[in-house]
Amino acid sequence: MPKFDDQNIDLPYGIPVQKGIVDNFSGIQKFGYNASIGTSFETIWTNGTNLYVYPTTATTAVATSSSADDNGSTVHVFGLDENYDLADEVITVGGSASTTTFIRMHRAFVSSANTGVVNVGDITVTVDSKTGAYISAGYGQTLQSIYTIPRNYRGYLMSFDIGNSKDLELEAKIMARPINGNTFQTKAFQTIRGGAFRKEYLIPEVLTEKTDIEMRAKASATSSVSGGFEILLEDVTYSA
Repeated sequence: MPKFDDQNIDLPYGIPVQKGIVDNFSGIQKFGYNASIGTSFETIWTNGTNLYVYPTTATTAVATSSSADDNGSTVHVFGLDENYDLADEVITVGGSASTTTFIRMHRAFVSSANTGVVNVGDITVTVDSKTGAYISAGYGQTLQSIYTIPRNYRGYLMSFDIGNSKDLELEAKIMARPINGNTFQTKAFQTIRGGAFRKEYLIPEVLTEKTDIEMRAKASATSSVSGGFEILLEDVTYSA
């Protein structure tokens, strides 16, 4: 483990990375939940029993809710702009579209609630007429195991985890699609029966810029499933 602040203290590598004291490296943690995984592969996210659909055209983002009580709340959206560069913006539920044009969206959270302390209804953030981010009622932020490596970055898949709420057979996989390809490829695969599993990589999987990554799962019968992954990001433009 690395030493911290020139003191003889061992800390997990992720702490100095997140503090920004490891040059040209940063990290991302993605976690998701699907309350009703069936017998066909589905994306680990809260927006129903279907695969995530990626935008094909960069557009502005609009936030709406299934409950009028959320109108006037604000949502902080994180993703990539039309150049696949990191981008984020705070937008109003039921209000104007973002000024940023997004080609990818990997996270959003409620930054201010109009009613109470969390979203009352299901909040949908739409880009390119597709659901880019989905915040289920009462959760306050997205739960979607989806990410895209930004332009001028290299990603290292460091770990993934999967959990099953029932004593059922479960198959889970990490899928990745490079920007210069049109197919998803399996980068990790795990079977479990009930319980949970976590894998730490001794030799990380390398992911090139603009690669889409997501976690999918299927079960022997309907089950709720949680899962996620951690990626170390390297800025390949960095020069000491």
